[in-house]
Order: sequence, then structure tokens, then C-alpha cells
Amino acid sequence: MDKVIHSDKNITAFGGLNFIFKAIKDRGLDKYLDERLGARGKCARYSHSDIILSLLGNCLVQGSFVSDIEKFREKYQGQFFGNIPSADTVEYACQQLKKATIKDTRNKKVTHFVNYCNEMNQSLVGLAVKSGLLKAGGDDGYTLDFDNVIVEHDKQDAMRTYKNTRGYHPNLAFVGRIPVHIENHNGNTPAQYGQCETLKRCFENFKQAGVRISAFRADAASYQKELIPLVEAYTDNFYIRLNGCDKLHKQCGQVKQWNKVLINNICKEVASIEYTPFGQDQVRRAVMERTPKKDKQIDIVSETAYDYFGILTNNCIKSDQEVIAFYNQRGDAENSNRYMLNDFNLHHLPFSDMCTNTVFIYMMAMCATLFEWIKNVLVANKIKAITASMRVKAVCFHYITTAAIYITHARKKVLKIFGPANTYFQLQV
Repeated sequence: MDKVIHSDKNITAFGGLNFIFKAIKDRGLDKYLDERLGARGKCARYSHSDIILSLLGNCLVQGSFVSDIEKFREKYQGQFFGNIPSADTVEYACQQLKKATIKDTRNKKVTHFVNYCNEMNQSLVGLAVKSGLLKAGGDDGYTLDFDNVIVEHDKQDAMRTYKNTRGYHPNLAFVGRIPVHIENHNGNTPAQYGQCETLKRCFENFKQAGVRISAFRADAASYQKELIPLVEAYTDNFYIRLNGCDKLHKQCGQVKQWNKVLINNICKEVASIEYTPFGQDQVRRAVMERTPKKDKQIDIVSETAYDYFGILTNNCIKSDQEVIAFYNQRGDAENSNRYMLNDFNLHHLPFSDMCTNTVFIYMMAMCATLFEWIKNVLVANKIKAITASMRVKAVCFHYITTAAIYITHARKKVLKIFGPANTYFQLQV
């Protein structure tokens, strides 16, 4: 490098965002967000959609904190989407949308703090329907995956989690990679807390939107007496990880026929048993899997040297192998939790209190839904190297990072892209 020449031309390194933001506006998703979240006020310079799209752009260019939105505004100045607010404006908007945190003192040993906004949850489902990611009124149903995730941080109201760290413990529901329901809990609240009420609100939101849920999958935290009939009332089939108990282990020890099947290239011994959980009269199907104990010690209850793992279900059609394979697909929902934490910055909650941070989580969930839609649009437009399974970093590397500048040509504002014409063109939505 013999010489450096500087230019003050307004060239951005994130030229691909121009086509993404144009596609979002062509589909009317920005207007939908403003309709759902409401107007911010006559004197407000930025709408709710401006704030959410700015947060989305900040994530897509690898911004990790809300404060990075200032640098994003500088780097993306003068492009197609220009209403990028300051970090302070993002906080003001979250303050306006927040709901009061519910304090539950019924348990004398633990005080639970819960924060959610069902209108925002309805907006998550509605955004997925508006974008076409979910179909309303169809005969085909979707699979709902439900889980809790620890969001570690040192905010002033954070409490200690079961991992002995400080943070929040929200529950998240996904259809595929699409976040559809979120309710925030403080770190000391276990995953089992309030699941029946949460899931009832979730299923009612789907019912209101006309979206059919055919299957429900969850871990052992959802193995609750009141929850099973609730899930049966709203879905065709459920698949819930069983909590082990003496009664279950004793029944497993009495099973004589265990079938060997191949699951994820590993040979497993599986069997189905008739099981009545919680002492109820109705018999359920428990698909059990056993593995030899490493110490080969015989268990006093089952009178065998095996560990047992089970899935409770009301599906009597699928084989044992199919039930286990279908339940194991739930692991992708846990990946969705991690993507929310890392790709959409839930690891870096910006505010000092739970109620404001909960609004931020909802906004980032909307960004995640928009991102899933964007990938589908890019794939449908046959953009080279883009796949529907890509994460934010890959889409940024393969599509977003290309130089662009707006120039005036024949009295018109023209976007000049320094990239191949077969990759960068107006996306059809």
C-alpha cells in the first residue's frame, strides 16, 4: 500500500439491505406493525415500524447492542430506509409499550415475577400470518414447540436461576423457527410455573388467528396433571418428556419384549407401555427407551440394570421409532432459543428493568420472524448461495455486504450496486 485516498461519497457497505427493506415495505409488513402496535404520538419522529426495522438492520449487519444502532445509522445513511432512530428513542418506545410486572406471592417460599403482553403475542402470530409464514384456515396443522430459556444478565431486578447465575427465565413457543409466544419470568421462577395459563393464552391466540396446531412437543417441565387435558383440547397429538417415577420404572422392568431400532445412527432398545400418569383413570401411551447403566448396578425398583427415558403421547398410530424421531426434532426448537439469544441479541438486554426488557424481547422476536420471511423471499428469488436454514451471519456475508450508493441520473434517484446483476435486483414478494 503506497498511498491512501479518501472520499466523502455516501457509499454503504450494506447495500443488500436496500432490497430487503424494499421487499418488507412492498409486502406492507411495516404498515402492519404500526397497525398492531399503534401510533407513537403526533410529535414522534419515528414510528414503531421504524424502530423494529432499525433493530432488524442492526442485527443483520452484526450489531450486538442497541447502542450499535448509532453506528448502523452512520454506515447506512442516505439509503432506501433512512428513518433510523437513536438508541434513546428505542428505549422511549419500549417504555411506552411496557406492561406492569405481575408479582405472585402465593408461594411463601418464592415470590414470582411475571411480565407479558398478550397483545404483543397476538402480533407475533399475526405477523407470521401476514408474511405468509403461517397459513390461516388451512387443513394442515403446525407443530408447536414449547420451552424455557435462561437469559443471563446482571440487571438490577435479576434473580438467581437454577444454574446459579443471575437473569430471567422466559418461556418461548416456536413453530419451526418462528417465535409465536413469549412470557417473561424472573430467574428464580421454575419452568413448570404457570404453564397451563400460558399455553391456554397461546392456543387461544392461534384459534383467533385461524391457525391450526396439530401437534405439541415439550420437555419434562410440561409433564403436569392439568396440562395434558388442556393440550389435548387444542391439538390432535402431544409429545411430552416423562418424569421418571417408581411406578413407571417398575412397569418398564416388567416389559419382556424390547425392540432394537436405529435412531440417529445409534441402536436403541424401545417399547411402548400402557401408563396412567398422576393416578388418572385414562390410560396413555408411554414410548420408553432403555440404556444399560454404566456401573451395571441393578435398580431396586425396576430390578434391572437399565436407565429408562420416556415420551408420553396420545398418538397410537406412529411406531415407537417414529414417535422418538419426531420428538427428537424438538431439538431444533432449542436451537431457535440459542438463535434468539445470539443472532437477535437477547444476550445483551439493554434496559434496567424486566417490563421494558420484555418489550425489547418481543421486538427482537418480530425481527426474527421478519428474518425468516426474508430468507424465504431470497430463496424464492433464486439468490445464489442463500438457503432457508442460514443464520444471520451467513446472510450478512453472502448477500448484505456489498457496496452501494445512490446517484442522480436523468433527474431520478438511482441505486448503484457494486455487485453482480443476477444477485442484486428488486425482489419479487
